[in-house]
Amino acid sequence: MARIETRSAIFWLCVVLLIGSTTVGNQASGGKIECWDIFEVSLQGPSSGNPFVDVRLRARFRQGDRVFTPEGFYDGEGLYKIRFMPDAPGQWTYVTESNRQELDGKRGAFTCVEAGPGNHGPVRVHNRLQLAYADGTPHFSVGTTCYAWAHQGDAMEEQTLATLKNAPFNKMRMCVFPKSYTYNKNEPQYYPYEGKPLKDWDFTRFNPAFWRHFEKRVGQLRDLGIEADIILWHPYDRWGFAEMGAENDDRYLRYAIARLSAYRNVWWSLANEYDLMAPGAMAGHRGDKAMADWDRFFQILQNEDPHQRLRGIHNCRGWYDHTKPWVTHCSIQTSDFRRAKEFRDTYGKPVVYDECRYEGDIPQGWGNITAEQMVRNFWMGSLAGCYVGHGETYKHPDDLLWWSKGGVLRGQSPVRIQFMKDLIEALPYQQMQPDFGHYPGVYILAKPGDCYLMYFAEKKPVALDLPGGPYKLDAIDPWEMKVLPIGSAEGGDFRFTPPRQDYAIRLTRYAPGEKRRPTAQATADKAEGIAPLTVRFSTPWTGQCRWEFGKLGSSTERSPAFTFEQPGVYTVALTVVDDEGASGSALLPILVDRRSDEPVVRFGFAQGDRPKVTLHGGKIDRASDGTYDLGSGQPFSWIKVGDGPIRDLEGAQSFTVSGWLNAASMDVGSGGNRILFSLQHNRAGIDMVHHADGRMRLAVNEWPDGIRNDSSPGRVKVGAWIFFAVTYDAAKQSDNVCWYFGDESTPARLDCCNTYNNGPVDEGTGDLVIGNFNKTLQGAGLDRQFRGCIRGLQIHASRLGGRGALSLEKVREIQRD
Repeated sequence: MARIETRSAIFWLCVVLLIGSTTVGNQASGGKIECWDIFEVSLQGPSSGNPFVDVRLRARFRQGDRVFTPEGFYDGEGLYKIRFMPDAPGQWTYVTESNRQELDGKRGAFTCVEAGPGNHGPVRVHNRLQLAYADGTPHFSVGTTCYAWAHQGDAMEEQTLATLKNAPFNKMRMCVFPKSYTYNKNEPQYYPYEGKPLKDWDFTRFNPAFWRHFEKRVGQLRDLGIEADIILWHPYDRWGFAEMGAENDDRYLRYAIARLSAYRNVWWSLANEYDLMAPGAMAGHRGDKAMADWDRFFQILQNEDPHQRLRGIHNCRGWYDHTKPWVTHCSIQTSDFRRAKEFRDTYGKPVVYDECRYEGDIPQGWGNITAEQMVRNFWMGSLAGCYVGHGETYKHPDDLLWWSKGGVLRGQSPVRIQFMKDLIEALPYQQMQPDFGHYPGVYILAKPGDCYLMYFAEKKPVALDLPGGPYKLDAIDPWEMKVLPIGSAEGGDFRFTPPRQDYAIRLTRYAPGEKRRPTAQATADKAEGIAPLTVRFSTPWTGQCRWEFGKLGSSTERSPAFTFEQPGVYTVALTVVDDEGASGSALLPILVDRRSDEPVVRFGFAQGDRPKVTLHGGKIDRASDGTYDLGSGQPFSWIKVGDGPIRDLEGAQSFTVSGWLNAASMDVGSGGNRILFSLQHNRAGIDMVHHADGRMRLAVNEWPDGIRNDSSPGRVKVGAWIFFAVTYDAAKQSDNVCWYFGDESTPARLDCCNTYNNGPVDEGTGDLVIGNFNKTLQGAGLDRQFRGCIRGLQIHASRLGGRGALSLEKVREIQRD
């Protein structure tokens, strides 16, 4: 009896060795496997010589007249594997083909069953400009970047996976090769080839341990419902993987296809910043790739990937031609959402803003946008019919930045991205199209006659013709993550003006027979004034009501009075509730200003600076009278005012900037040297410069390069203290900008007035920096520094008309201060 059992065991062992087993799919040949899962054939074969080069192996998988031919791969120690993802339920058969007899002609079959819960299949292009899973479920792509997370060791990698379980992201950009770059200096545990670091590699022999580890992480992302956007090459290399030569590159790509393509969550990204991999493209970057190489890689993927995963390529400065037929979607690096319509129209493919800069606080300009700006980017891109990717680069003593190594998220944008994602996925997203009629001030995603989602990047009114009706109208605060029912809208002419920018509304059609919301009516005896400002509110509603005075307090009275002690722009909400529990709300904006003689910023005085300042860059000296000397050359310097953006400047209808300058040099960087700068990159804020001929120029909510509101030449001088003041008044139709100059013995006089009006200072400004760019533009260089000394700089501002544009008499009082 024992002998019979032994023979039986040997027989079944031979069967397994001959026809294989699905170790990844956890099914044996002849068993069942879930649709869009992995069926894996495992075979024993030769281990002598170089199996990676010498042995050819593939299998033909057949269902009816459909045939797929995935290539096999060598997994070390005499083990060969072929992976396949069945895409339809029913019976499948396969037969292997090889140049080695012991691997050739092995046959098997299995049954594919319906996909289980959470398995929607791979992501495909849908309706030309959208993405959807194979079962038709919309894929609203919300990506993040963790370039080297799979090279950090088990503890860090498991921490990353734990973080992702509670994050909004359903796509992860990740590199196959380890990365060598700022904040990325550690060696990985595994390397993709046999050999030893740094550059003693055998590019004909892959390291199976590396690949098993990498594909394990890809599978874990799949199990979390996250697409793995696999970056095949990048220029941030010290090991030689960026310069392997064409033959080794092609072998590597084919090996990656064989091992990874069967994972349903795989996307192919040929490169991160592909254009920096051209020989000599940028100092410190590596690569040996010409455009023809990238075209060849794309064609290999297109022709040899049996599962036809999505294919894209990521740029730095030079863009790949995404119209080429082998590109499935546009993976782009830019934060210019004003071009979203252009990209959609030009390429006719899904547009993914994979890199729109990163939330963080590192010095590099690409890695220090605010959480507010990241949230803003997601709303703009998503409602423009594109997809947007996140990244995070907050400084850490051990260089544990999410953007590269993963770990934990420290920023404020992910929870708000989740809020937006939930709102969009609750709508019939795949049936909604962007409406560019009010773009780029207002971003609109619409299914006309059914629902609309609008994001106000600017405080601009919107007017639409709504088919049918009526509609429920909801106000959405993207930052506070609140949805407030503010009433109903009839069909036909619809008009809405937001209380501020970075605001959203939603319109959804009432269902037949659905009860309408109550209408809230709110009034205030004054809408603006000087702090402290007491306002009496009232409503005719006789039932239950509640007033919310921002974060300052609340009241359930019908006619409460409230005092706003500090300047600011407040939104007061009244919510009324009827007898059946239905609610409706109304919003009232209240604008509270400061006294016109109270400066928002006071810098360079003996008594100190308000707000407090921090010094950065090169050596900066401060004299006892408050004078700051920024020097006249490298290393360049800058002075940051406050702990963040100066919110009291946002919304200013008028302002005056005044101070004393003593230039040490008139060497000027491109566009002029910065006296102060508070733009958010190229929008929202103030930018004031001087030029080599001593002219000064002011820009509001834009760079000054293309405008002309200059003072006379020769006003800024080397070795001489000059007093300046410039007033800006957006309430005037002409002569909005006036320049005044004096010196230590001469009272200020009017130099000239110019017509320039770019509206009030927008919300969402950057940090206020004296003498140079702030972090949002420092990536362009720091040579635009003011060279010399600054003292007594003040900014007076008002949100009420022209109160902030001071008179000559007031300017002279400031000069004497």
